[in-house]
Amino acid sequence: MNALPLSPPVSTSLPAPAAESPGDDLSSRLALSPRPGVDASDGVWWPRSSDLRVEVPLLDVAVNDRARARIARFGYERAGWEDGPRTVRSPIGITHLGWFEHSRFPDHVLLSLSNYGRLVLTVLPPDTDGETARTAMASVAE
Repeated sequence: MNALPLSPPVSTSLPAPAAESPGDDLSSRLALSPRPGVDASDGVWWPRSSDLRVEVPLLDVAVNDRARARIARFGYERAGWEDGPRTVRSPIGITHLGWFEHSRFPDHVLLSLSNYGRLVLTVLPPDTDGETARTAMASVAE
């Protein structure tokens, strides 16, 4: 008896963002707290653009590498982002996107993870200068 796949095949290729420097990799754009759930924010994310079609798959892979769970749902305030789709695919699965018209914390995104965990990330604007962003991400580990 042939078993049907539980989910549709997912492309394993990610959109290739431009690197700012030779040492710039995908993981350099996310810093997670060693103590999630203790502070108001569980980490800092510095996306390269405001295009969620590109950024969410990259974030999904980075979160999975660190938290061992992928992003099942991504919540964000619409202001500051290009119009996003309802779902995006990454090499490891599908993420559902939901937006808020107004949020008390517009510079944060809410992640519901596949292991039922939750993360709140502070988002640095894409045009943040590198030194400021690195300082903000380094402060997460303190």
